[in-house]
Amino acid sequence: MRTRPEKNLMFGFETAGGCAAVVVAALAAAALTEPQEPAKRLMILAVTTAVLARFLADWRACAAVAAFAAVVFVGFLANQGAVVSDVAPWPYIVLIGFAAVLGRGQRWMDAASEAPRDGGSATPVTARSRTSPS
Repeated sequence: MRTRPEKNLMFGFETAGGCAAVVVAALAAAALTEPQEPAKRLMILAVTTAVLARFLADWRACAAVAAFAAVVFVGFLANQGAVVSDVAPWPYIVLIGFAAVLGRGQRWMDAASEAPRDGGSATPVTARSRTSPS
């Protein structure tokens, strides 16, 4: 089991690495899409956030990276200088949060499926017959 300072150190590294990945994804989204296509840019950041949420071990790092992705989308990808759309970008960041929850849920499901059940038995449970024994 990790001690508290080691856990905080891993949180810092995971957050920094996740934020760096979000910056790379944002730069790729800005280079590959037109400024008038915020939906495509949002999807690129949402997919990046979901993948990062799946692989980040600390839930706090996941939340920090999702918040950073939302701020990068609103501040950098949706509002670029003079090119500001008529639609406010804030309601659309819910998709980034939803992607983070989906990625985290995938991580929890994998952890649950790897855990041994019924006192450590690794054998699968078979279905019982519906007929009553005679």
